[in-house]
Amino acid sequence: MEKLPWKNLLPCVIFYALILSISALPATRIQKIDNFIRLPDDKVMHLAVYTAFGFLLAALPYPPVALGMTGSLLGALDEQSQRLSLGRDVSVRDWFADILGISLGLILRRRFR
Repeated sequence: MEKLPWKNLLPCVIFYALILSISALPATRIQKIDNFIRLPDDKVMHLAVYTAFGFLLAALPYPPVALGMTGSLLGALDEQSQRLSLGRDVSVRDWFADILGISLGLILRRRFR
């Protein structure tokens, strides 16, 4: 396998950094945003965001199983990082929504190929 150019990995890295930056927001900040712009249900948000992330991951030249495992691990890391944010909690259900989203994104990307 050829060496993976950074430009192929960059969209995934930037998108995941965006996910982590949103996850780092304290609960009060999320509530203010929700009061200004009505946000969808938490699980729907996780599913949508991680579907997009899975779609980006699927563009990388690795087996889908490896990409799914990587996405699942990054979803778990995202959930654990929320322990550091004031008023936020860790949820296994959110992580399952992340895994479902990653899987859906990988499947959708394969459909478009």
